[in-house]
Amino acid sequence: MRDLIVPKLNNNDTSYVLTDWLVDDGGKVAAGDPVAEVETSKAAEELACEHGGVLHRLVAVQQECAPGQVIGHVFDDEEARQRWLARATPAAPATPAAPAAADGDGGSGPVLTDSARDLAAAHGVTDAELRALGRSVLRRTDVERLLADRATTPEPAVVVAAAALAAGDAPRPDDPRPVHPLPRSQRAVAAVVTESHREVPAALAVIKVRVDAALAVARRLTRATRTLVGLPELLVKAVGGLREEHPLLFASPADGNTVRLAEAAHVGVTIDVGTGLFIPVIRDVEELTCAEVAETLMDLRTRAGAEGFRAGELTGGTIVVSLHTDPDVVLAGPIVFPGQTCVVALGGTQDELAFDAAGQVVARRYVNVSAAYDHRVVNGREAVAFLQAVKAALEAPDRLAGE
Repeated sequence: MRDLIVPKLNNNDTSYVLTDWLVDDGGKVAAGDPVAEVETSKAAEELACEHGGVLHRLVAVQQECAPGQVIGHVFDDEEARQRWLARATPAAPATPAAPAAADGDGGSGPVLTDSARDLAAAHGVTDAELRALGRSVLRRTDVERLLADRATTPEPAVVVAAAALAAGDAPRPDDPRPVHPLPRSQRAVAAVVTESHREVPAALAVIKVRVDAALAVARRLTRATRTLVGLPELLVKAVGGLREEHPLLFASPADGNTVRLAEAAHVGVTIDVGTGLFIPVIRDVEELTCAEVAETLMDLRTRAGAEGFRAGELTGGTIVVSLHTDPDVVLAGPIVFPGQTCVVALGGTQDELAFDAAGQVVARRYVNVSAAYDHRVVNGREAVAFLQAVKAALEAPDRLAGE
């Protein structure tokens, strides 16, 4: 008998939803066959079976499953499966651990592993503290981290009160206010934001960039390639070309004393077309032309509003470009995504009057480009030097366009 185990599909979710079994219970499978489909907060992913045999399903459709969880077994043949079924204890759990008992206010806690539940009970951890962690599935390491934070805080009562405030009160039956359930995609955003604010000591730097020349180049490229090119596409190309010159901005924190340097510029780009916030990754930007970046971004925007993304397309980024290009957006300070050290944000285009070299008043256009960075890895001097390099690339954009 071999286990069918749920792999870790992204860094945002602690659990997924099993949306479909692709093989009947007791059906035959070959090695490499897709057998189930799970849904993360951002994408749907098929799970393949590593071994051939007869499938026995353990988790029902529409139930949550966690990375590392066994959701099925694969037996050599039906006879072996039947022998196992005959020996199996009827009361053995075939689904994830049951949720924690309901709170007095009507809310329910997250799902805990057995070791996490034992540790929480031994130390008197409250449901409010567990819910404040913002995870749907808690393991022993999560509870250990909570206890470590509690131990370093001189006022335990304050921790409990803050946890209750963070968790929020569930609506009471007599509460007249309408309830708006957050979709799974937004709950995943909440988890990432919470983890970023908890784990990453971020700082922010902003630089002003004149974009008249960049806008002119974008218009020429649009006409020449028949693909929409704008400031976002030029910025992605500019950022991707700076990895070797500014490696720490593309690094991944490791053990607190070291970082892992990226071997390629895989740039995540924020896309929100009304169906949720996605950050698909454009890979090997250094090797792409600006027109190829534009074509890729156009395809990603189209798919964000239609069939969506595979999980692999939303992972592996080494830096993020966050787009806030509405005309009145002056400044954006996005979060640094866990596992990265920098996110670059593009604001809206602004107009101003200025003096030219001859002392004449001229109109010109500019944007503010900001960089939020992990201050454990990157200092202000390095962040500003990086932004100055972005500014230089956008203000002399012919190289970006390959002209």
